[in-house]
Amino acid sequence: MLDQLGGEFGCLRLATEFYSRVAENTDLKPLFPGKSLRCATEEFSAFLVQFLDGDESKTQYRWWLSLKESHGRFQISEEQRSAWLGLMRETIHDLYEDPETRQTLQRFFLTSSAYIVGKSQAEIGHTELSHRWETPKSLDRLVEYIAKGYDFDAIELTKKFKSRPAVFVGILEKMMATGRELPVEFVLASITANPDLVDHPYNGRGLLHFAAGCSCLPVVQLLITIGADPNTSDSGGHAPLYRVASTNGSIDGSTIIRELVRAGAAMNHNGGVMRATALHQAARFGDLEVAKALVDAGANPMARDKKGLTPLDRAVSGRRHKVAAFLASL
Repeated sequence: MLDQLGGEFGCLRLATEFYSRVAENTDLKPLFPGKSLRCATEEFSAFLVQFLDGDESKTQYRWWLSLKESHGRFQISEEQRSAWLGLMRETIHDLYEDPETRQTLQRFFLTSSAYIVGKSQAEIGHTELSHRWETPKSLDRLVEYIAKGYDFDAIELTKKFKSRPAVFVGILEKMMATGRELPVEFVLASITANPDLVDHPYNGRGLLHFAAGCSCLPVVQLLITIGADPNTSDSGGHAPLYRVASTNGSIDGSTIIRELVRAGAAMNHNGGVMRATALHQAARFGDLEVAKALVDAGANPMARDKKGLTPLDRAVSGRRHKVAAFLASL
């Protein structure tokens, strides 16, 4: 089916054509309040590539591991689902001449959209897609298991995704984020068994970014030991140190900073669109302990971002009074 769609580029073309219609639809546009539908287009394309077992580098815009996660923040009405399906039928009809391809895709989206809104589902009726459809449903169950603390069941189901490193890394991130002993031990064992996971990003970030952002000290230490670069940039241009400063009060944040600094983290790296440092980010989130740890390690409190703002400016504008008072005292 990936070949029939025209490969990874064909998935993007389908997503682009579809969302060009959504942009003009009064029933669906309220679900996407941003100025453009670029993110939705990239996310949908990445889902299709992931679903059809395409190039993992083309799945990096997949922000959510599971379908239910990605749609759970919406209240989707039956009218909106019908509108969605109508626009998808138009898109499929315009892009594909083969009647069998049209019918297969329409049945798949009919089934998958019913699943997302919790309705009974018709059979997909296509051998390959029916087989593949079990994977996103399994991923939904896995995410649910992790959220509910069913750690043994989650770990068992995770084994199904080891052949897809990008997805597997995303699962490990969720396990780290729990802070629970069993999931963290599984993460450590997985990395030890396959150190190459360090080089496989999920959603544009690597394991060290996730471990730092989760303040998962054992995983940070292991990754540094096996040679993970403490200054590696994610797709947003940020280093792991920046991600620590985005955790907003994590109890291990200052400890993680010291570990990264000992490994050679650049204290004043200013990446991303705003060219902000980790200290800018700590000020923005109001994390006093992280801000202190960064300054103690050599972060420049007078660094300026793209707008010329210092960390103190960020703290004041965000009403982070404790951090502002600390930075003002330097």
